[in-house]
Amino acid sequence: MAKIGRNALCPCGSGKKYKKCCLLLKDGKGQKHAPSTKFIPVYTQLDQLSNSVVDLIKQNRLDEAETVSRKLLTDYPDQVDGLNRLAMVYEARGEKSKVADYYRKAANFAKSMPGFDKQIVKWFLSEARRMKEGM
Repeated sequence: MAKIGRNALCPCGSGKKYKKCCLLLKDGKGQKHAPSTKFIPVYTQLDQLSNSVVDLIKQNRLDEAETVSRKLLTDYPDQVDGLNRLAMVYEARGEKSKVADYYRKAANFAKSMPGFDKQIVKWFLSEARRMKEGM
């Protein structure tokens, strides 16, 4: 199984970065356990903006969530967060075609940037297919 990058989206589907969600260490037997040292998250402006989109979507404040997502695209063009968050906003609105487009854009972005593993690219593409099949 490919290693999940710390800045990749968490495979649990929370919409958060792996380092902010399910980052767990695995021992030699594949058993998950808590890290032996305390993990103290350091939230950057990128993290705060990206996570705020998830919160805004949960609050059904979709126009604000879209605005913040577009700010992510503008302020952090070298990160996938804006594309992924726009897909999430459009999914909350039920705009499946736009969701599929943004997940494909996120997959293409991840393919072109170092540090993204194949698993996250596959996940973005599977989400795009899921949206297209539901149309």
